[in-house]
Amino acid sequence: MGRHGGGSRGGGRSGGGRSRGGSRGSGTRTSSRPFRGSVDRSYYDRRGRYHVCHTNDRSFGKKRGGGTIAPLIFITFHMIFMLWGFCAESGGLIVGTKVNGNRQRIFIEDRQELLNNQEEAEIIELFEDVYEKTGMPVTLYTDDLLWRQRYDSLEVYSEELYYSIGIEEDAMIILFTQDNVNGFDDWYYDMYCGDDTLKCFPDREFDKLLDNFHNSMAGQDLTQALKYAWGSIMDDLGKKRLNLPLGEILPILAFYSIFYIVLIADLKKRNDAYRYFKENPQELERGTYPPVSNVINTGVSYLTDCPCCGAPNDKQLRNCEYCGRLMVKE
Repeated sequence: MGRHGGGSRGGGRSGGGRSRGGSRGSGTRTSSRPFRGSVDRSYYDRRGRYHVCHTNDRSFGKKRGGGTIAPLIFITFHMIFMLWGFCAESGGLIVGTKVNGNRQRIFIEDRQELLNNQEEAEIIELFEDVYEKTGMPVTLYTDDLLWRQRYDSLEVYSEELYYSIGIEEDAMIILFTQDNVNGFDDWYYDMYCGDDTLKCFPDREFDKLLDNFHNSMAGQDLTQALKYAWGSIMDDLGKKRLNLPLGEILPILAFYSIFYIVLIADLKKRNDAYRYFKENPQELERGTYPPVSNVINTGVSYLTDCPCCGAPNDKQLRNCEYCGRLMVKE
């Protein structure tokens, strides 16, 4: 599906949408207080600061990086894939490469008889200049407003005309329709480009062409509007340059930077813990709080609050339901 761009005397533009995605967290839990199934992995970092860490990740502190390396690699490849997709959608990283469109598609079919011979010659010369820089042939059709009786939209009409000439995706068609309605000249237009024209005619120039053509049509002179619009971008056509859709790339980078900040912070924490426990292996298995079976016992006095984690013992359980500490009074 190629690109459309058009308007009318009243103007009008359409926009597009982007899909959204999400991620789901893992089952790893870390807390500054003990909880059921946790192990005490509190450690000193390189600056000598003490970090209280209770986690159910038994590999924490036992190996460098731990489970953070794989997510970092995945996020990096995912980001590269997304950026490549957006760049490809915008014509690729490098634009300015000529296409090899059929030169015979440079012609004018003035069904509405809006142009004289001199104007047609000027427009054909203009289209030849565009072809020399891009290799993209441009065709101009003019018609009345009766298309509204046969087509749901002007875009459908322009696509039918485009593919009736051939199936190449390296050309452009300009469909301009005008008629006098109640003594008032009403006009609509659509410019349609095939997919391959992104290589030589990126979105930035396409949008600028549309804007300048629409604005210059206020003078109601089709020839001058075309010459002005194409002339405003002629110097940029055919230039090879890096094509970065910053409006789409910057939000993507901002989104992925959140994951990088979190993952890199976790990687630093794991590496600091690994260094500490490597130097102090006797500290690695201290303070284990395994899952316990909490059964209410009778004839025994229980603590009202856990002396370890401070959790209330309203259920009078033998062991704290959060950290597993014995709750029986001595």
